[in-house]
Amino acid sequence: MSIAAPQLEAWLGRSDSLAPFWLATGSEPLLMLESGDLIRHRAKELGYSDRQVLEMSGTADWSQLMDAAASIGMFDDRKFLEVRLPGGKPGVKGAKAIQDFLAIPPVEGVITLFTLPRPDWQGVKASWWKALSEKCTVVDCDPIPRPQLPAWIAARMAKHGQKASRDVLESFADLVEGNLLAARQEIDKLSLLFPQGELTRENIEASVGNCSRYTIEGLVDAICLGASDRVSRIIDGLEAQGEVFPLVLMVLTSQLRNLVKLRTAQEAGQSFVKGVFATPALKAGARRLKLQKLTAALSVLADIDRISKGLDVPERDSDPWIELKSVSLFLARSR
Repeated sequence: MSIAAPQLEAWLGRSDSLAPFWLATGSEPLLMLESGDLIRHRAKELGYSDRQVLEMSGTADWSQLMDAAASIGMFDDRKFLEVRLPGGKPGVKGAKAIQDFLAIPPVEGVITLFTLPRPDWQGVKASWWKALSEKCTVVDCDPIPRPQLPAWIAARMAKHGQKASRDVLESFADLVEGNLLAARQEIDKLSLLFPQGELTRENIEASVGNCSRYTIEGLVDAICLGASDRVSRIIDGLEAQGEVFPLVLMVLTSQLRNLVKLRTAQEAGQSFVKGVFATPALKAGARRLKLQKLTAALSVLADIDRISKGLDVPERDSDPWIELKSVSLFLARSR
């Protein structure tokens, strides 16, 4: 079973018991932290008062895992065991220990929560990860997609008795995009500065600083979805953050090639392309962008690559960021 982190609190509220094995994983630290807090709190309500935390790594003594599950306190018959693996790699001994631990029947009266980042594409093929994914109730702690961020902010505000219009929430989301921890801090701050009720744009602008953290993946999604204003903002943000330009260019070029493959497959009536992880945004981009414009953009990216290496390209600006914004907006505005 898999539960999205934003839905976990409601799900736990409807549950009279907890599964023996849990896995909080993803790439959003705040959601992983809060998911662990929610599960731990619900376990305590259900009588799991004995708690033990194991901070593990690839070089840790993994024999602790089985020992911890077997040793329940003298005055408690229920235990909550947390296994934290911040590095995401258990090592050879850890991998075996996890598989052995999950292979036996759950110890009665013990709930175990594993918390770790989701492995890369190679790691998810490992036997220990497959065992975790199959045996545990999984809480997906991935970043909130930008289109869903205003609703996430609104839900957080509602807990403090505050609300805002859709336009104000969109403005708020622009200021905290890609930085959920900052978003939570700003929402908490607003609850202290203003009374319950509706917040105005002026309230937000006076109190919330620009703490957005932009990503290359966000840029690709914005291009695919035709969000030109967001494309411009993200590129400016990536440059201001000091993002390594060759990396930005490499990822964007790779994803445009994937779009070409997806578009070609769509025109041939095919729904699957081997070797392409087609996210909803990429699928939307492949439907929206024609092959002619995609191939033209790839040609421009080749020019930008030469510019970034200090070579002159006729009729192109010498600043690769300017050219990158130009071709990205060309794609975002294309129909």
